[in-house]
Amino acid sequence: MIRLLKSEKDALNHALSGVKGEIFLYGSRTDLGKEGGDIDILILSETASPYKLAQDVAVRFRMECDEKIDVTVFDPKNISETQKPFLSSIRSQAVRYDEFE
Repeated sequence: MIRLLKSEKDALNHALSGVKGEIFLYGSRTDLGKEGGDIDILILSETASPYKLAQDVAVRFRMECDEKIDVTVFDPKNISETQKPFLSSIRSQAVRYDEFE
Protein backbone atom coordinates (compact mmCIF):
# COMPACT_ATOMS: atom_id res chain seq x y z
CA MET A 1 0.00 0.00 0.00
CA ILE A 2 1.09 3.57 -0.63
CA ARG A 3 0.20 7.08 0.45
CA LEU A 4 -0.49 9.16 -2.65
CA LEU A 5 -3.37 11.49 -3.39
CA LYS A 6 -5.19 11.09 -6.69
CA SER A 7 -3.64 14.37 -7.88
CA GLU A 8 -0.16 13.01 -7.05
CA LYS A 9 -0.87 9.76 -8.90
CA ASP A 10 -2.14 11.71 -11.89
CA ALA A 11 0.98 13.89 -11.87
CA LEU A 12 3.18 10.78 -11.68
CA ASN A 13 1.31 9.23 -14.60
CA HIS A 14 1.98 12.39 -16.59
CA ALA A 15 5.63 12.61 -15.54
CA LEU A 16 6.40 8.94 -16.18
CA SER A 17 4.55 8.67 -19.47
CA GLY A 18 6.86 7.15 -22.07
CA VAL A 19 9.61 6.23 -19.59
CA LYS A 20 11.08 2.86 -20.46
CA GLY A 21 12.27 0.64 -17.63
CA GLU A 22 11.19 -0.46 -14.18
CA ILE A 23 9.81 2.23 -11.91
CA PHE A 24 9.46 2.05 -8.13
CA LEU A 25 8.10 4.23 -5.34
CA TYR A 26 10.03 3.94 -2.08
CA GLY A 27 10.58 5.87 1.12
CA SER A 28 8.05 7.37 3.50
CA ARG A 29 5.19 7.26 0.97
CA THR A 30 5.25 3.45 1.15
CA ASP A 31 4.78 3.53 4.95
CA LEU A 32 1.11 3.92 5.92
CA GLY A 33 2.12 4.78 9.48
CA LYS A 34 3.84 8.01 8.44
CA GLU A 35 2.53 11.35 7.27
CA GLY A 36 3.79 13.75 4.63
CA GLY A 37 7.19 13.29 3.08
CA ASP A 38 8.51 13.75 -0.40
CA ILE A 39 7.84 11.35 -3.24
CA ASP A 40 10.83 9.10 -3.93
CA ILE A 41 10.99 7.44 -7.34
CA LEU A 42 13.59 4.97 -8.59
CA ILE A 43 13.83 4.29 -12.31
CA LEU A 44 15.89 1.39 -13.63
CA SER A 45 16.43 2.31 -17.27
CA GLU A 46 19.07 1.76 -19.91
CA THR A 47 19.00 5.43 -20.85
CA ALA A 48 22.07 7.17 -22.23
CA SER A 49 21.56 10.06 -19.82
CA PRO A 50 20.24 9.08 -16.37
CA TYR A 51 20.59 12.63 -15.03
CA LYS A 52 18.56 14.11 -17.89
CA LEU A 53 15.83 11.49 -17.48
CA ALA A 54 15.62 12.20 -13.73
CA GLN A 55 15.39 15.95 -14.35
CA ASP A 56 12.79 15.56 -17.11
CA VAL A 57 10.56 13.41 -14.91
CA ALA A 58 10.88 15.79 -11.97
CA VAL A 59 10.04 18.84 -14.10
CA ARG A 60 7.02 17.15 -15.72
CA PHE A 61 5.78 16.13 -12.26
CA ARG A 62 6.20 19.63 -10.83
CA MET A 63 4.25 21.08 -13.75
CA GLU A 64 1.24 19.08 -12.52
CA CYS A 65 1.74 18.92 -8.75
CA ASP A 66 3.36 21.10 -6.09
CA GLU A 67 4.87 18.27 -4.05
CA LYS A 68 8.57 17.58 -3.58
CA ILE A 69 9.82 14.68 -5.69
CA ASP A 70 13.19 12.94 -5.78
CA VAL A 71 13.93 10.92 -8.90
CA THR A 72 16.87 8.53 -9.04
CA VAL A 73 17.82 6.74 -12.26
CA PHE A 74 20.17 3.76 -12.46
CA ASP A 75 21.17 1.65 -15.46
CA PRO A 76 20.18 -1.90 -14.42
CA LYS A 77 22.96 -3.37 -16.58
CA ASN A 78 25.59 -1.15 -15.00
CA ILE A 79 24.90 -0.99 -11.24
CA SER A 80 28.01 0.32 -9.49
CA GLU A 81 29.35 -0.96 -6.19
CA THR A 82 28.29 2.31 -4.56
CA GLN A 83 24.70 1.94 -5.85
CA LYS A 84 24.23 -1.64 -4.61
CA PRO A 85 23.82 -0.79 -0.89
CA PHE A 86 21.18 1.81 -1.75
CA LEU A 87 19.23 -0.70 -3.82
CA SER A 88 19.47 -3.28 -1.02
CA SER A 89 18.24 -0.77 1.55
CA ILE A 90 15.05 0.08 -0.35
CA ARG A 91 14.26 -3.39 -1.71
CA SER A 92 11.92 -4.38 1.14
CA GLN A 93 9.80 -1.21 0.92
CA ALA A 94 9.82 -0.42 -2.80
CA VAL A 95 6.51 -0.69 -4.66
CA ARG A 96 6.46 -1.17 -8.42
CA TYR A 97 4.81 1.68 -10.29
CA ASP A 98 2.54 -0.65 -12.24
CA GLU A 99 1.15 -1.94 -8.93
CA PHE A 100 -0.12 1.46 -7.82
CA GLU A 101 -1.08 3.32 -11.00
